[in-house]
Amino acid sequence: MPFRLLLTGILCYAALTHSQAQTKNNHRYKDIQYDKIQRTRNLSYYPQQMEGIKKKHHHFDWYASKEDTVLLRPLIIAMHGGGFKLGNKSSDSTPFWAREFAKRGYAVASINYRKSKKKPLSKFEDLAEGCYDALKDLQLAIDYFKANAAQYRIDPARILLAGNSAGGMMALHEVCTSEAEFASYLKKPDSKQADTTHNPNKILAAINMWGSIYDSSWISSCRVPIISIHGSSDRVVPSNNSAGPFFGTGIIVRQARRSGIPHYAHIYVNSGHELHKHFNPVLGGGFGARKRWRDMSQRICAYLYTQLSLGNLP
Repeated sequence: MPFRLLLTGILCYAALTHSQAQTKNNHRYKDIQYDKIQRTRNLSYYPQQMEGIKKKHHHFDWYASKEDTVLLRPLIIAMHGGGFKLGNKSSDSTPFWAREFAKRGYAVASINYRKSKKKPLSKFEDLAEGCYDALKDLQLAIDYFKANAAQYRIDPARILLAGNSAGGMMALHEVCTSEAEFASYLKKPDSKQADTTHNPNKILAAINMWGSIYDSSWISSCRVPIISIHGSSDRVVPSNNSAGPFFGTGIIVRQARRSGIPHYAHIYVNSGHELHKHFNPVLGGGFGARKRWRDMSQRICAYLYTQLSLGNLP
């Protein structure tokens, strides 16, 4: 009899524990909903051929769970790093955090974009112009997903941008500056004819991972939440550089606070670019970096869940 009672107790406890495990993390868009994410590679958001630009520069990878049946999912457009000269949608951390967002119920499109033919890695003017051109491709991607929202089961009114390094720069400049301001900054002759609208695509939030903005005053024009993630030892894009032309997370937070813009920032102490301990674009970041990427993804999703009231969505 005592053995039967003990066995019954063990089974009841196991059932209770299993039930609690199933209901513990049940907040879609905040907590992990799906363990397996399907990645569909090399789709195209602009199939036409553009002069001087390879078709692969307009490819994207699609991340979503086969089990996800929600019809109007928020879409995160993910943009890789590489200084507008290197990298692609499969580079370093990008597939990792794209999957992490998709596990929580977001649809994620990780895009390629055109590369600079100049010297953006050694000349700032070329880097800034590379960002300006890449934003034109981002506009093509946004237009594509809005036009095909039903096919991808996304809500065209709920698009977010996320990028690491150069991709973070794209996310920030898309929501904080107008095409006219950016064109004037680059001293383009047609800047007066460019669009003066800020955030014309009504992007919901900008997720900036170890990126920067070229003019810190542009932050005051942002009207959506900004998230910035950085390593305190980042030497590629310093997190607290106040001299420019790279204004990192520390300056972004200061300007956002002054302008009353919702923002969240987290600095990983003693971490470098891509949250590596010692950044190496060839060898990758190792286990430690992956652990930080996972923690970063949870922090970002927790903030978005509250700030954007995502708990009210299906």
